[in-house]
Amino acid sequence: MKLGVCVPNYGESCSVEALRTVAAEAEKQGYDSIWCTDHVLMPKNSGTPYERIFESVTTLAYLAAATTRLRLGISSLITPMRNPIIVAKQLATIDNLSNGRLILAMGAGWNDTEFSYLGSNFHSRGKRLDESIRLIKDLWAGRTQFESMVLRQKFKDAVFEPSPVQQKLPIWIGGSSHAAMKRAATLGDAWHPNVLPLDKFSKLVSEFRESVPESKKKEICVRIGLNSGADRSEYTSPLGERRVMLSSNRGENRNVMKRLESLGVSYAVIAPSPDGSGSIADELSGLKMIAEDFL
Repeated sequence: MKLGVCVPNYGESCSVEALRTVAAEAEKQGYDSIWCTDHVLMPKNSGTPYERIFESVTTLAYLAAATTRLRLGISSLITPMRNPIIVAKQLATIDNLSNGRLILAMGAGWNDTEFSYLGSNFHSRGKRLDESIRLIKDLWAGRTQFESMVLRQKFKDAVFEPSPVQQKLPIWIGGSSHAAMKRAATLGDAWHPNVLPLDKFSKLVSEFRESVPESKKKEICVRIGLNSGADRSEYTSPLGERRVMLSSNRGENRNVMKRLESLGVSYAVIAPSPDGSGSIADELSGLKMIAEDFL
């Protein structure tokens, strides 16, 4: 199983120095990738750590220059809040700046107030995400014509230069809903859910594999929390959802990772401070522990 790291572009520890430090440690310890988390303008008292956050795409451009080997990703970019042509251009630029190291996870989003703040329609976000994926794929592949009634965007004989280093952008689809699973199976290269309690997660994996025939060809690449100061392997998300995390219990961590591998998980993006409250020292300690045990 390959391992990536979510950098602290959100929460109490969010700072430029923290970004540099965690990215350098991830590269030193042999992780495969680093990832930004995405939100733009959250409502006050949202109950999330995302009210304090660096914008994900521009942060990733900074990290492209601060690293040499690591793949670079966003987990997950809330694409329906954005103009997908601008997103495609931003990502192609980062792919050039990093010499082809970009990965992208996309999600439909869940906070309706944030959508309203950005002047975006929350209720049509699924359809717009599907069309945005199609548009981004077309531009990256060098196709110069596109039309979408859903996005209300149309172009012909457009020029998308410089071309990205990778002609095909690896796209993961975030979310645990049936719609997200179907999207991952039909439009993505991988499914990117959070890890729920393992009995429930096992059922979700079965649902994913059985729901759409194309899913059997897709990878499962999860996002999982890490708190090296905790002795329990579970926490509650800002949405009140029970999730599994890695903890100070190294034996239990091995059990969790072994179970995920048995379910076909090929990649884990580790969030060292899932609630955004951890210190950088704690995050670095946790990343070293995970590297010692699994890399």
